[in-house]
Amino acid sequence: MKLQSALLMIVAVVLTLSVGLANAQEMTKEQWQQEINKYTQMRNDLQAKVKILGDGNNALTAQSTKLDADCEKCMDDLYALVGSDRQKAAAYSSEVEAAEAKAADLMRLSDADLMARSSEVTDLENKVKELWGDKLSLIPEFWDRLTALDTKVKSLKETLAKQVKVYTVGTWSKDRDCLWNISKKPDIYDNAWLWPRIWQGNRDQIKDPDIIHTGQMLKIPQGKEMTGEETAAAKKYYRKVAAKAAAAAEAAAATAPAAAPAPAPKPAEPKK
Repeated sequence: MKLQSALLMIVAVVLTLSVGLANAQEMTKEQWQQEINKYTQMRNDLQAKVKILGDGNNALTAQSTKLDADCEKCMDDLYALVGSDRQKAAAYSSEVEAAEAKAADLMRLSDADLMARSSEVTDLENKVKELWGDKLSLIPEFWDRLTALDTKVKSLKETLAKQVKVYTVGTWSKDRDCLWNISKKPDIYDNAWLWPRIWQGNRDQIKDPDIIHTGQMLKIPQGKEMTGEETAAAKKYYRKVAAKAAAAAEAAAATAPAAAPAPAPKPAEPKK
């Protein structure tokens, strides 16, 4: 409609100019009629072209609407193939988006700050693996996004690897290796109380901080100050140990044999 209006306006302007020109040149009636016929034909031609363009636009709009509907159906069929639907795909997309935001946040950190938050890199890596485990990851859109996330996680891990010292766990009989003893080694932290740093920096390997295995290659986070997360983990561990010790003491007290009764007093001897 806008195009048609514009063309008609052009014709009107041309006709106006032609009338003005006719007045200026004192055209004869026949000449004036010829000009009018010429511009009328131009107007008719333009209107015909506008109609053709309008019909073409309507056809393209209808085609676009049909293609959109076909695309929607195609996506529904694709989700169905992996046992999902639009609602589940939307929720999955939100999870991917959250992982992307976390990766972007970690990528902006300095090496030192990234070191302090190394456990978040591990969490992110595990989350991406979890997302890959969903069949929705086979959808091209999600496949591409997860592939990009893998690249970022790899970059983060490579950055951490350049900043982290690695310690190989020896045997107890020879090296007396436990997190406490490793932490107090002069070339590690020279402070046994920093053992939670090693634990939290290796949560992918250490589930119970009291249990490590010979041959494990433990990352030693840089710095000799514990983060808030490491301190909280240590306090939780100490509370758990104290609760376990208290429960053991209570159980031992409950199963201990009762004390033997005191012997009866000896009867007094009769007076002579």
